[in-house]
Amino acid sequence: MLTYKILSCLTAALLVGACSDLGPSFVVGGDQDRARALAPVADPFQQALVDGYTKNADDEYYQGNYRTADLYYLKAIATANDKNTVMEQPNSWTVATGDRARGLHGADKQSAETMRDNLAPWIAANRQSNPHAAAAQQLKYDCWIEQMSEQQYNQAAICGPTLQTAAAPAPAAAPPPAPTASLCMQDPSGYNESGTLCRVSVVRFAFDRYGLLQPGQNSVGGQTAADQDAALDQILSQVKTIKPARIDVMGRTDSSGTNDYNYGLSDCRARSVVAALRARGLPASVETRIIPMGQTDLILPTGNGVREAQNRVVLVAYQTDRNAALAARPEMAPKRDAFGCGTSRHPFPPLN
Repeated sequence: MLTYKILSCLTAALLVGACSDLGPSFVVGGDQDRARALAPVADPFQQALVDGYTKNADDEYYQGNYRTADLYYLKAIATANDKNTVMEQPNSWTVATGDRARGLHGADKQSAETMRDNLAPWIAANRQSNPHAAAAQQLKYDCWIEQMSEQQYNQAAICGPTLQTAAAPAPAAAPPPAPTASLCMQDPSGYNESGTLCRVSVVRFAFDRYGLLQPGQNSVGGQTAADQDAALDQILSQVKTIKPARIDVMGRTDSSGTNDYNYGLSDCRARSVVAALRARGLPASVETRIIPMGQTDLILPTGNGVREAQNRVVLVAYQTDRNAALAARPEMAPKRDAFGCGTSRHPFPPLN
C-alpha cells in the first residue's frame, strides 16, 4: 500500500536516511520550484553559486539522485537569500545513505579535509576579485566530495577542484595540469591567466591576541613567527608584482567571545598587519583599507563559542582602482565597543 510505504520510509529516513526510491515530488518537493524561480542577486559570487547549485541540482534530479538534488536546491535558495553558503563538510558525508552513497572514510575523507583547508582561504581571498573562479572552485569541491562518497572516482576526477594551492584528490587519477600554470611559474607573486592570485597570503593570530608573534614565541595554528614573516614578505612581493593602488586588509576572529568584542579584535589584527607591512617597506603610495569582519564569514564555519585557529586570520586583496568597492563587506560597528582597539584596554601598537 502506497500510504504504508511512505510512512515506513518516513520513519526509516529519520533513522538512517534510507528509501532512496521515493519519487522526486516526495523528496525534492517545492524546493526545486523555489530554486528555479529565484530572482537575480547583486553579488556576482553569490549569483554564480546560485546558478551553479541550481544546475548541479537539476543534473542530480534527472539522474534520480533526489536527496543530493534537494541539497543543492536548498543551497541555491540559501545563497540567494544572502546566507553564507560554504563548501560541504567531509563529516557530513560519512554516513552511507540511499542506494548509491557508500560514505566518505579513510584516505578519501582525509583528502577531502586537506583540500577544504587549503581551498577555503583561497575562495575567501578571491570571491570579490574573481567571483566566478572562486564560485567554480566551491561548486567543484561539493561535486567532488559527493562523487567520492559514492566511490565514483572517475566522476570525482572530472569535477574535482584543480586549484594549484589545493591538494589533489588522493584516490582519483591526477587531473591534467591546469592551463594557468605558466604565468604562476613565471611569477608566483602575480595572477594566473584566470585573474586569480597564484598564492594566498594568510597571517594567523594567537587566541585573543592581535600582535604578531615575536621570534621564539609559540606557533599559532601551525604558523610560527617565521611563517608570519614569510606571509608578510609574500604580500610585499605581490604588491611589487601587481602594483595595486590600494590593498584591502580583512581581519577576522573565531566565534568565541561576543560580536561587540570580536569586532575590535579583528580591527586591531588588521591594523597590526598594515603596520608590519609599512615597517617592511610598503610604499606610501599604496593606500590601505582596514576591514574589520569580526566573526562573520568564517573561513572554517563553526558553532558559537568555538576556538578555531583557521578563523583567527588576516587576508589581503589587491585593488588596481583606488576607488573600487571593498573586497569584503565589513561587520557593522557595534553600539558598545567591548574591545576598544587603540584605547588603554587594548593599546595600539600592542604591548607584546
